[in-house]
Amino acid sequence: MSGASSPVDVIVVGAGPSGLVAALRLMDLGLTVLIVDAATAPAQESRAALMHAATIEILAEMGMIEELLERGVRTRAVTLADGGRRLARVPFDELDSPYPFALGIPQNETEAILSSRLEQRGQRVIRGVHVHTIGLIGEAYRVKGTRVHSDEPWEASAAYVVGADGKNSTVREHAGIPYDGASYDEDFILADVELAPSPMPADEARITLSPHGVTVIGLLPSGRHRIVATAPRGRETPREPDRAYLDDLLRTRGITTNTRDAPAWSARFRISHQIARRFRAGNILLCGDAAHVHSPAAGQGMNTGIADAFELARRIAEARAGDTDALDEYERVRTHAAEAVVALTDRITRIALVRTRPARLFRNTAIRLLTRQPGIRRALVRSISGIDRSPLPRPIPPMKDVR
Repeated sequence: MSGASSPVDVIVVGAGPSGLVAALRLMDLGLTVLIVDAATAPAQESRAALMHAATIEILAEMGMIEELLERGVRTRAVTLADGGRRLARVPFDELDSPYPFALGIPQNETEAILSSRLEQRGQRVIRGVHVHTIGLIGEAYRVKGTRVHSDEPWEASAAYVVGADGKNSTVREHAGIPYDGASYDEDFILADVELAPSPMPADEARITLSPHGVTVIGLLPSGRHRIVATAPRGRETPREPDRAYLDDLLRTRGITTNTRDAPAWSARFRISHQIARRFRAGNILLCGDAAHVHSPAAGQGMNTGIADAFELARRIAEARAGDTDALDEYERVRTHAAEAVVALTDRITRIALVRTRPARLFRNTAIRLLTRQPGIRRALVRSISGIDRSPLPRPIPPMKDVR
């Protein structure tokens, strides 16, 4: 049997961005940590590819800003269009942040930066372990698992367990926490592909609305474009959309560009909006997709999970030091944040998907009028950027001139 030779403060289950940030921040705060993941190797897919200003601030606070900025591409505005007609341009430069932009950077690169920092701290992800049991013995949790390739048992003990193990969280299941919500009627398509000509300037992302669905396009550091698009649920939507499918999608939605090659990566997802009924059960705590999932509209998933993890680490450290209210406060603050994100993304998704001509005309007129109002535009940018839900105190002091 393998595992920790003695109990640690915290076991983190799940080594995506949320789990890695939780482990690193806990170590920064002086706690001992193990991080374990069922996957035998890091994910190679780009997955979440947009990092908002609030997340950039968090990772800057953790000392990783230079590498992130070096690897990413900056998005300074979002343009909304209906087919080929531009409705509005929403710039990020009105953000009260040292980083008034979003950063296009694939999730696998973000995870590589976080994992490298973990190794520099003398810690590695324990990979290939499927956690199957969490039991409370005295004041400690005993976490048991099985090595996925050898069936060898694995075991470790800790005062706290963090579930950062995704939508189908084993930790949440063992904690007996319900996961409430519903599925959308549409599928979501993700693809990384070269487009020519580019449908927008390099420092902009474009959201195109049409009766056929909503399409979001942004630039990646590789020079490829990330496409996120809704599609009617059904057999005609392939699990891995190919070049022909993507070209047809772009054409029918009035986006004047074409793919230059086969996609480097593509996938079809079925998305729901769900929030765990509780974010804690005793000293078992949830963050990231284990606690909430929602529409990919506005690129909130990874960003919200990282904010959860940063806040959770501080609250666990406070609880470890004797603050009996710290974990309840984590649950209160981050449940409120998750509810705000689910409401935001659901509203954006439903507005984007209206199909009748009168409804589209009303929507487009409202978008044009509202985004011309400076106060409304600033509020929208703050909400999308995550600044309003950030665990960092404001104002953030200037870190360096990165404009």
